[in-house]
Amino acid sequence: MTSSTKAKAKTLAVIAPVVFLLDQATKWVIQQNLAIGDVHHVVPGLFDIVHVRNRGAAFGFMANLPESIRLPFFFVVSFLALGLITTYFFRMKDDRRSFTVCLALILGGALGNIWDRITLGEVVDFLSFHWYDRIANWRVAGWVLRFRLEWPAFNVADMAISIAVAWLMILMLKTPKEGGLR
Repeated sequence: MTSSTKAKAKTLAVIAPVVFLLDQATKWVIQQNLAIGDVHHVVPGLFDIVHVRNRGAAFGFMANLPESIRLPFFFVVSFLALGLITTYFFRMKDDRRSFTVCLALILGGALGNIWDRITLGEVVDFLSFHWYDRIANWRVAGWVLRFRLEWPAFNVADMAISIAVAWLMILMLKTPKEGGLR
């Protein structure tokens, strides 16, 4: 194992478990203190701590599929993604530490949400941002689109993944010292 690979492995071994443990600890606190559906207003009209469950993917995508289809689908896709991320992690030539940190954040976040699916069959979400209880009306080509000004509830794993993906997109725009895979 090269020194570069050892450094990447060390980064992965530190960051991914920290993200996973922080995600699971915060979800445990929510489950112990709020019943499903409960809301604790932190900044009234803007930010709440809630206890909701997401049976689907991002934004509840595929949540209404029968469990016999939904769960196997998510397990297969999740484990394929974990395998691809891990393989890419160790085969990438880009030695920028920030790139390695991003992949470790994604891996830790993915593990947190996968653990929820394995143990609960759904993901615990608890951070809710919204703009009071306002509804936006947009007119587009004669249609009126109405939606609440809120972001779907999310968790620490989702934050780690989202931040890392945005950061990765920025990093990919910059020329790496050595690009591609080994």
